[in-house]
Amino acid sequence: MEEQAKTRRKNYFIKKKFQAFFIVKFCLLVAIGSLLSGAIVYFMSKSTLTTTFEGSRLVIKNTGEYILPAVFLSSAIVIVAIGFAAILVTLLASHKIAGPLYRMEKDIEAMAAGDLSKSFSLRKADEIRPLAESLNQIRENMSKDVITMKENLLDLEKAVNTDEGKKKLSEIKKILFNYIT
Repeated sequence: MEEQAKTRRKNYFIKKKFQAFFIVKFCLLVAIGSLLSGAIVYFMSKSTLTTTFEGSRLVIKNTGEYILPAVFLSSAIVIVAIGFAAILVTLLASHKIAGPLYRMEKDIEAMAAGDLSKSFSLRKADEIRPLAESLNQIRENMSKDVITMKENLLDLEKAVNTDEGKKKLSEIKKILFNYIT
């Protein structure tokens, strides 16, 4: 339980531009859906007539014109209510994507700077955990190869002009050419 509290991210806006764009797209989708639904109801009811009493007079109106204020009001309520829900859901969903990506981005930058000691660690619930595990395997293999190259280089320095030195040089070339090609 305490371990989970340590790994919980408190900042939900990690990659602000990505997350804001993600939220705006979903809110636009909600607004377009609501307006489209209202427009369909309006146009489907436009060809019928409705009778109603306004005051003490009987009024005959086109159904579309009669229900238009209710369609606008219901669409506005739906856009606001579902919009808030969409913002919350997309913020949480984008957080689950952006958070691990941000963490891996920082770990990869450290690896690119030559720090092969740091492993990629994500939370159990993160979706890209298999990617982190694969990157950890790559890091481990690279670390082993670097250690082997360092050991071979030290051995080579000791036996520069001997047959042993030539053999070590050959091993180093083999390892280096595996990275180059």
